[in-house]
Amino acid sequence: MDSSIGRTCDSWVWRPLLTLLVAGRPVTVDDLAAATVRSVEEVADELDRLGDTEYNRAGMIVGHGITLIPTPHRVEIDGNQLFTWCAWDTLFFPVLLGRRAQVVSPCKVTGTPIRLTVQPDRITTLEPATAMMSLVAPDNPTSLRASFCSRIHFFVTHELAAGWLVENPDATILPVVNAFLLGQAMFGGVDSAKAPNSIGPVRGKPMS
Repeated sequence: MDSSIGRTCDSWVWRPLLTLLVAGRPVTVDDLAAATVRSVEEVADELDRLGDTEYNRAGMIVGHGITLIPTPHRVEIDGNQLFTWCAWDTLFFPVLLGRRAQVVSPCKVTGTPIRLTVQPDRITTLEPATAMMSLVAPDNPTSLRASFCSRIHFFVTHELAAGWLVENPDATILPVVNAFLLGQAMFGGVDSAKAPNSIGPVRGKPMS
């Protein structure tokens, strides 16, 4: 696993922070210290180590992967309107948090909304069913968001994704369901060889 991704995923503060952000409210360092049973100083140091953490003017945490600051990637969890840094976040955060998510995110090329219902163990709706996602290897270990998240997008068809790939030859593209399975294997404690068996039927409409 790339060092920047591994640094985030292995952090003892990351999952508790995501769980608090899902409530749809800014999080204080004190909140996070209580959730992790660590000191305020330890939490602050770990957030600095992670990098990319978003704060509001009051110094409260408003984002790290899941964010309260609007982005193109909209996610509704437990009735709370949230946003994510990239398309892939919308697929694996439901796995990581064990929550159902309603997702609306635009095609990078056309802006057409791609709509999904993501359960912790499967995607249950995907429109259009032809949707693809891009994936890259992070090239900047100091900023996961800049080197990775900013280049992970949805596309309504393989053809549109392939066209984007011409100008981004270091990336790859894969069907949305496959991207979900990859996230499930990486973040959900699922054996990658067994992950496909956990996917249920996906309902969706192809592009006409």
